[in-house]
Amino acid sequence: MLEVDKIDNNALFKLLRAESLELLEWHVLKEQISTFSSTSIGRKSITDFEVPQTIDESLELLRETIEIYNLEFQANIQISFNGFHDIKDKIDVCFKGGVINSNDLLEISQTLSCSRLLKKIIFNRELRPNLSLLLERLVDHKNLEKLLNNCIESNGKVSDKASEKLSELRGQLNLLRNQRKLILDKFIQTNANYIQDSIIGDRFGRPVLAIKINYIDKFKGIIHDSSSSGNTVFFEPDTVVAKGNKIASLKAKILKEEFRLLKKLSKDVADNRESLMTKFDVLLRLENAVTRSRYSNFIQGHPPQLERHININIEGFVHPFLIWESKHKGGKEPIPIDFYINRDTKVIAITGPNTGGKTAALKGLGIATLMSRSGLYVPSSSTPKISFFPNIFVDIGDEQSLEGELSTFSGHIYRIKNILQALDSKKGLSLVLLDEIGSGTDPVEGTALAIAFLNEFADKSDLTIATTHYGEIKVQKYKDKRFENVSVNFDEQTLQPKYTLNWGIPGRSNALSISKRIGISEKILNEAQKYLQPKEIENINLIIKGLEKQKIKQQDSAEKAAELIARTEILYEDLKKNYEYQKLNAKKYQAKEREKLTRTINQAKLEVVDLIKKLRDKNAKGEDARRIGMRLKQIEKDFNQNGEVQEISSWCPQIGDFVKIKSLNSNGKIIDCYEKGLSFKVKCGNFTSILNVSEIEGINGEKPISGKSRVQINSIKEDYSYSKIRTSKNTIDVRGLRVHEAEIIIAEKIRKFHGPLWIIHGIGTGKLKKGLKLWLSQLDYVQNIEDASSSEGGPGCSIVWIK
Repeated sequence: MLEVDKIDNNALFKLLRAESLELLEWHVLKEQISTFSSTSIGRKSITDFEVPQTIDESLELLRETIEIYNLEFQANIQISFNGFHDIKDKIDVCFKGGVINSNDLLEISQTLSCSRLLKKIIFNRELRPNLSLLLERLVDHKNLEKLLNNCIESNGKVSDKASEKLSELRGQLNLLRNQRKLILDKFIQTNANYIQDSIIGDRFGRPVLAIKINYIDKFKGIIHDSSSSGNTVFFEPDTVVAKGNKIASLKAKILKEEFRLLKKLSKDVADNRESLMTKFDVLLRLENAVTRSRYSNFIQGHPPQLERHININIEGFVHPFLIWESKHKGGKEPIPIDFYINRDTKVIAITGPNTGGKTAALKGLGIATLMSRSGLYVPSSSTPKISFFPNIFVDIGDEQSLEGELSTFSGHIYRIKNILQALDSKKGLSLVLLDEIGSGTDPVEGTALAIAFLNEFADKSDLTIATTHYGEIKVQKYKDKRFENVSVNFDEQTLQPKYTLNWGIPGRSNALSISKRIGISEKILNEAQKYLQPKEIENINLIIKGLEKQKIKQQDSAEKAAELIARTEILYEDLKKNYEYQKLNAKKYQAKEREKLTRTINQAKLEVVDLIKKLRDKNAKGEDARRIGMRLKQIEKDFNQNGEVQEISSWCPQIGDFVKIKSLNSNGKIIDCYEKGLSFKVKCGNFTSILNVSEIEGINGEKPISGKSRVQINSIKEDYSYSKIRTSKNTIDVRGLRVHEAEIIIAEKIRKFHGPLWIIHGIGTGKLKKGLKLWLSQLDYVQNIEDASSSEGGPGCSIVWIK
């Protein structure tokens, strides 16, 4: 531990941050996270990762994690980094004028291919705006990728297609090798009695045969080697020496040509250095986002809500080390804990027995804040709220981290001294985590020093959390409203800790109760109690006084809540009465309308009967019949107008209508429609739900017409359709692209388009046109596909009509 007066503030911050990360075992968590990386460079990047110091950086990382998480674990689209290599050093070699080998060029080619495929999968400005913005930095290296694929085979060998000269030289080499093999095979057949082995060997790049030493004088050639016993010599017949020389010459020419090609390709790589370096950085950042996403899914975490002020609300938090232990080593199911801290709290004292989880809770909150700053999900039961702490200072009393010449107590004091100085010049919120503050010395002095330190931290730090066994610290809450008590639960029956936290309640000492259960005599326990009483009575009185104040405050809150509930109930009854009154009036109105309609029908019936009698009268004249006919038509017209009573029970729900949810007996508003009016998304209060048409009715009891609801939904398509004149807006050129590449571009275009779209694909081999027509014909929203007129491109251009 360095003394504070020997280092400046920058060095002090750097020292304290490094110590804090070490004490929280952040390096262990990074090692666990790195196991979810796809490549070795991804794993190294995670272990070398530095926690961001600004909230904007952290939010950017978190947004990237969320977008990848939604893509992989909600859309079920697997992301692969197969082919992604560490190409930075290779690019630098090329930039400095060096020549890299064919395997290095193959790795660059595979990385370009990986980049292209990942962009195709991930890029979507609407669903993934942050990742799409990142991918827009990628330059298209289609020509370089094509060149490398053409020149380098999948096994890393320079391809014959790289140049005509190389292809010709390799052809000559193969021909000479075949000729030489035929000569050697014939030699073996002719001289089988003199040859030790029929296998053609190799010595120093020359073909040799194993000849018995006794018969070597019978043949002309070159001896290249002999066996350890000396009974066999490895001999190259004179008949193939000349061909071997030619082969060696051809090999030298081939190597020279391969080097020339590698030099040219290395220069092409060097010319694209900046964009290739950017591509590598973007791919590495993408892999890191995927790694964070997969680890977040492993711990079943939730994306944190970062706060710029003190506000921590984490329910069901589980330390990620415990999750790892449980899943990888079959450990016990970890017990979740909660954190509730508001902006008025400055110091939290965690009390309780040893091994009760105090230090684990302390480290857990520190790890949670680091995870939230690093774009990771936090293992909790719901969305956690966590303050953004750029300054985290920790003293967890690891003796191995202290300098050898210092005692444990001195080491703690030096670190606390350093933390207090750092707080004087901090920028942003600060979190101080102290384990067993004031321990390692006389309890009386330790208690006094601990209280003094915590008061100082309350003035300087935004939040301080300390574990302690000192009872006097518990009383501070009732003297200073900036203090809060938290205790770890302890089961007095089993004498085991429960590993959960009680917020607002100080921990009680369990030493005497534990001793009693173990069997210590009453005499000893009573004597111990006498020594505790004077100070304990004073502390208990202070605690009781604080609890009484807290009780009064809670009583006031309860009375206000009761008053609010009463008002709500009165309002509910008023609304219910009003609803019943309106419903009753509606029924009365319907009854009056029915009665009126009945009277009208009866009067019409009587008049019609009377008119019919007049028509049957023998004395009726033609003029009478004409007048009677006109009156009958008038009665029919009046009946049709008055008889069509609007049924309240018939109604077509539409977006914006207020409806009644039958199961809840509550009102809501329709905000969306599905399945042509068979189901609706209804917002009721703070929640939304998708309901079947049979589950809703009108405010006044109207029954919806099932399957006939018509809902007007505004289209988001841009209306540059119905223009039958070809323009730049309704024309797209996909010449030179592969079918799947063209599909992506066309799909993006027609997503916000309708009407005629001219697609220029060229003639060529016809594969592009055929593939696009096959794909387009399978789309429901494509009405027709036809060739353009000769003046617009003829068979080299297709017109697609989008509905």
